[in-house]
Amino acid sequence: MKKFGSVVLKILFVLAVFLLALLSFSIFWTMYVWPDVSFDQIVFHIISPIAGTGSNILIDFCLRSLLPAVAVTAGAVILKTVLKKKGKKMKPVNAAVIAAVAVLFIVSASIFMTRYKVIEYFTAKSENSDFIKDNYADPAKTAITFPEKKRNLIYIFLESMEMTYTDKDNGGALDYNCIPELTKIAKENDCFSGNSGKLNGAKVSFGATYTMGGMVAQSSGLPVVGGIGNAASQQDSFYPGASVLGDVLSRQGYTNELMVGSPVEFGGRGVYYTTHGSHKIFDYDFALNNGKLPSKDYKVWWGYEDSKLFAFAKEELKDLSSSGKPFNLTLLTVDTHFEDGYVCPECKDEYGTQYANVIACSSRQIEAFINWCKQQDFYENTTIVLNGDHLTMDKDFLNSIDAKYDRKTFTAIINSAVKPEENTERVYSTLDLFPTTLAAMGCKIEGDKLGLGTNLYSSKKTLFEEYGEDFVNAELSKNSEFVNSTISNWDPFDFNTLTYSHALNTTIQFGTADKKKYAVIGLFGAENINAKTRGYVARLKGENDSVIDSCEMEIDDDRIYNATLEVTSLKQAQPATLEIYARDSKGTEHLVYSETGFFGNNVMFERSRKVDKPEKCNSSLAFSDDGKTMTVTASGFKNPNDISVVYVYVWDKRSVSSPKYYALTRTGNENGATYSASIDITKFDRKTLKVHLYQRASGGWTKIWKDVKE
Repeated sequence: MKKFGSVVLKILFVLAVFLLALLSFSIFWTMYVWPDVSFDQIVFHIISPIAGTGSNILIDFCLRSLLPAVAVTAGAVILKTVLKKKGKKMKPVNAAVIAAVAVLFIVSASIFMTRYKVIEYFTAKSENSDFIKDNYADPAKTAITFPEKKRNLIYIFLESMEMTYTDKDNGGALDYNCIPELTKIAKENDCFSGNSGKLNGAKVSFGATYTMGGMVAQSSGLPVVGGIGNAASQQDSFYPGASVLGDVLSRQGYTNELMVGSPVEFGGRGVYYTTHGSHKIFDYDFALNNGKLPSKDYKVWWGYEDSKLFAFAKEELKDLSSSGKPFNLTLLTVDTHFEDGYVCPECKDEYGTQYANVIACSSRQIEAFINWCKQQDFYENTTIVLNGDHLTMDKDFLNSIDAKYDRKTFTAIINSAVKPEENTERVYSTLDLFPTTLAAMGCKIEGDKLGLGTNLYSSKKTLFEEYGEDFVNAELSKNSEFVNSTISNWDPFDFNTLTYSHALNTTIQFGTADKKKYAVIGLFGAENINAKTRGYVARLKGENDSVIDSCEMEIDDDRIYNATLEVTSLKQAQPATLEIYARDSKGTEHLVYSETGFFGNNVMFERSRKVDKPEKCNSSLAFSDDGKTMTVTASGFKNPNDISVVYVYVWDKRSVSSPKYYALTRTGNENGATYSASIDITKFDRKTLKVHLYQRASGGWTKIWKDVKE
């Protein structure tokens, strides 16, 4: 037992020395590699998955942290052995060695805490701020109107790309311009510089200073703060309570794809993009497993280089553009990652430093890719967004610039559908890119705000313009109970408890167009659970549970979900089942509505069960003086309490297969209830306009009961 105890003590001694030394050298390594990052960023990466980390980072860690720790431990063991042979007492020696490495750890930790303001970080986190809650515009509850012809989106996150890299005459901080191609692109397109004649990029807010933070900020209008790190490390959710760009586009029928030259798992990117918009993932592992790379063991830098990224993107764009659906392709470059970037075969020695040469090479490659896009048929209806994911973390490249220089990410929006309302230089952050991107795609946004971002094409002030950069960042650095409970640790809706008391009501109308038969589905009453879903799917099934047709439902301006299903194969009097599924944050479908009936006379989906007969009423139809608005009114119901929904169905000769449904709003008591709706008809042909009123009776039967106009 005495010998066993002696062995245990020796092992504990070695472990203690090794761990204290490893922690000390790891701290010094962190300060060497990331001298200017925030402690919040360090915390995020500590508790996030490290899968996919670049080999250069891991090798540097081993050389500067792991090997020195092993050397110190070996030295301590050798010292003990030598002193023991000389007859020295081991207890004082052991104590002295442990004390030495403990002092090393204390010194390194003290320097670290001072440099990264660790105490200030935890002090801020101990104070709750409602700033995010008070300024958050929930995209799930904000009306976003897409143009009739939806525009495609190509969004390119440019690794560590700054406006700083251009020359001083163009607003940069250098005496030379190592991004001449990008400078030209920004000046010819939108970077919101007004009449200044210089480049104007986005500032980086707290929580958006690294790749994942930048990607989340630009696609959700939210910084990465609060309890999100725990969610990311668990690898099953990432901001599940937020409705982000991918969600918005997915609900509008877009095909989403993310392409990165590294393993997508790093930092939780894979979880974020698969659970928000169901993006197809084309990363390093996908390319390797699908024979896209030269060999089975091919790996450079973080995975594969940017020249391959752009080549793969061209292939994907050809497929996406030929599908007939609007698409969103998101790219993330990697060659310009710190430290010093990756020198690919296309790089030239122009500026005397490796990082400047790599940045210049990236600028040329991006211009070539944009020029290729301009030559494609899809370009006319495609918006391209270029934006740096964050400021560079290269520790020495910008050491010589003026300390007062205001560094900003590179920003350029190409082929925007709109122009800025005011030609002024804006003060904005990467949070503002979310609504601005949708606006550039021709979308109308209620209030011109989404998340914490402001549409830069509007005249609305950004948070930085309204409150100042320092104040906003101070508030974002504090604890946010709103983010923790509503965005990060979101409690999803329990779809198993969903009943018809939630007022999920449907309408079904059959029509014929293009020699095919269609069933047009309308879903009402989904507003109260909409924020807890990631869209709805309508599916019509025939006998033996065979699927006749299925599609994603699209929400219109009146918060009604619509779907058009082809039912040409459905025969007269053949039983069919309509099913509507709500999709949760993980993409899982939950059945929320099901009803079986028969296809009758090509007019209605006649339910097999008996129902109350809808009653007639007094109705009226009026047009505004300019003919742009139509008001529909219904009143005089005998039993208004039996009515769950009254709605109007509007179409013209061009939209017979995709009519619009509008819910009527009830006013008055049960004896004098009146239903009315004011409808924008500027998109309809007045000469062939058809308007029908519908009622859903208490028995659940929806049927046309009054022709207002035809």
